[in-house]
Amino acid sequence: MTRCRIQSGLRQATWLALGIVGLVAACSSGSDPHATNVPVGGSSSSDAGTGGTAHDPLGGSGGSGGRGGSDSAAAGQGGEGADMGAAGAAGAAGSQEGTVVVAKPGACSETAAWSGAAPLPVVSTTADEHLLSITADELDIVFVRSGAVYRSHRDASSASFGAPSTVALPTGYVADAGVALSGDGLTLVLVSSDGLSFGALSRAARSDDFRTSADTSAFLGLNARALQTLEHFAAPVLAPDGKSFVFTGFTPGADGTSVVYESLWAGSEWAMPNNISRLATFDGTGDKRPLPTGLSSDSRTLFYFDEATSKEVARFRDRPDAPLYHAVDLGGLAGAMPNGKCDRIYYSSTGDVLTVSSGQ
Repeated sequence: MTRCRIQSGLRQATWLALGIVGLVAACSSGSDPHATNVPVGGSSSSDAGTGGTAHDPLGGSGGSGGRGGSDSAAAGQGGEGADMGAAGAAGAAGSQEGTVVVAKPGACSETAAWSGAAPLPVVSTTADEHLLSITADELDIVFVRSGAVYRSHRDASSASFGAPSTVALPTGYVADAGVALSGDGLTLVLVSSDGLSFGALSRAARSDDFRTSADTSAFLGLNARALQTLEHFAAPVLAPDGKSFVFTGFTPGADGTSVVYESLWAGSEWAMPNNISRLATFDGTGDKRPLPTGLSSDSRTLFYFDEATSKEVARFRDRPDAPLYHAVDLGGLAGAMPNGKCDRIYYSSTGDVLTVSSGQ
């Protein structure tokens, strides 16, 4: 049986082309078109930075609640112009001068070899499916099937997902710019259809449907900033612990710019964002953007789809507030999202949602 599917330059196969980028046709035959082994030991760059933000993302309690953030206040609310060097000293606080601080291994390995690609049962069918978001505990997933948004839940990561249910998006919000599930599966962050604001849907239990009205209270500062700068939003990603929020900000068009921002939870809303792509120079243009797809459980590895190269990339840092430095090319694992242990990745390819595992 031959199937022909449409892929988009936006997260490649992760999002259907809905007017933002050009279409790329892709057809698959009855043979398995998916890569079975993706060695990722090589580095595409090694741009070491110095310093980080002046925040401590690990300083408070977790939990994302109805707003997709933690209940702890961030240590500061500096904007993108915050002193990036100050945190370099803050990161070494408590150690004597001249002491070498050895970074502990992160949740994700820079030398992991991903293999065993397989479609995700129940989610992947003969229709076109594209992954939007999955929780780090692998129990809740949101995806697109033939243009409609679905969600599904399972009680254990070893079990199959239950029958999918549609997600009713509120008027004025779309899924083609990306969505983000909170770590507890109770919050779904959306981007407005004009690209200038975020909103969130919530639910009381993981087996429930999401409410149909969007709450913007957690994004008041970010949304106000977008109206002032006319910078558009795309590719939202929530840290599994709910303490940071990563997304792309861009001005549309080939002459525009795009950067990756990180915002920390500040008690009642997301703080003004810091540009985390500047030091490692993986920012882009308005139509060739770095689009975040996933964040590791320790917030030390960022996964993103690079529209300039049409490849998925993983970038690593020594601590959550440090610059992202070492880049690893993940090739065709478009829309990669890791589980909590970072020994399994969920991604999209040729109209299917798939998984690969590592031996780390």
